[in-house]
Amino acid sequence: MNSFGARAPMKDYKRQFDIFICSGSQHVRMLIPLLRKLQPYGKVHLASCVLSNADLNQMRGLYDLLHTPSHSEDGYLNFELFSIRDINRLATAPYFVKLDADVHLEPDWIEYVEESIAAHPDAVLFGPRKGNNDITFTLSGALVRQLLQRDIRVANARKVTGGFYVGKTSFFKEHQRFMDVVHELMWCYKDGIRYRPNINPEYWPPEGEESSEPITLIGRSENFQGNEDLLRSLVVHAVGAGDRLHVFDSQGRVRIDRSSTLNPEGSGLQPDAKANS
Repeated sequence: MNSFGARAPMKDYKRQFDIFICSGSQHVRMLIPLLRKLQPYGKVHLASCVLSNADLNQMRGLYDLLHTPSHSEDGYLNFELFSIRDINRLATAPYFVKLDADVHLEPDWIEYVEESIAAHPDAVLFGPRKGNNDITFTLSGALVRQLLQRDIRVANARKVTGGFYVGKTSFFKEHQRFMDVVHELMWCYKDGIRYRPNINPEYWPPEGEESSEPITLIGRSENFQGNEDLLRSLVVHAVGAGDRLHVFDSQGRVRIDRSSTLNPEGSGLQPDAKANS
């Protein structure tokens, strides 16, 4: 243990874990002590478009990489889309940790992560809290089969909530195309028809060869059209790895308080959308 109550790092954590945290300027006061707990235990990726130079100066030395995603003008959706579109690409360590700025970590939080991995080395996604609603989801149609070779059907499947989770990098890189395609079909289609531009043209059939039949999507609402933790858990179940998704009790070492929310007023999300999705 060091003077702050946390054990001194004994291994090269920067090679073991990528840690992703998203924040706006309103979270600086809570972010600085959180970054101090994260920095020794992985390569810390800080994602924000709105932190000022003064904010960043306060956090100098507490993060390794700064990312400035610009996926949406809505700050909350921008963070969600960063987690969907960028984490799999940016992660290089065997595991990645994604957490929100309002999560409370005890100094020994890393022991929760290491103990969980040691007890379940086959786990591909885990966290301390289960989503309030299980996932029941259908994505079907000729285009879906053209892109993914099958329809997607998941029923009553557990979701790990997005406040804090750990993913196995190799698993999500292996299934990145699948996740990207499902995301595009959720994000860019409405009432079965495309209404947003193509995100991943490299995955889509050449012009004239794409099925024009509307897709069927059951289980999506406007509240989680771009919800990253739902999508990540959905992918695990959809590829047949649901037995490798776990919720492990952190015994208070990681606490997710959803009474405070990171989504700003006017985001278009219900106040409890993150907690209940």
